[in-house]
Amino acid sequence: MDVTMTCMTTKQKFEVKNPPVVVLANGRYAYRVKCPWEGKNGKELYAFKFCSSAAYQAFKATENEESEA
Repeated sequence: MDVTMTCMTTKQKFEVKNPPVVVLANGRYAYRVKCPWEGKNGKELYAFKFCSSAAYQAFKATENEESEA
């Protein structure tokens, strides 16, 4: 699954295949991916994009399959 992400700092867009899903502090689900470029002083930049609970469950299912193999 391809997802178009937007860097929170530079506002540049990039494509990611099968991004990891995290649970945010407010309980919502989001894709979280490191941006392909660095910020000032070599700082790591991250892109977030909200997603559905179904996407989270699918991510967990594939994560469990990989760990069992």
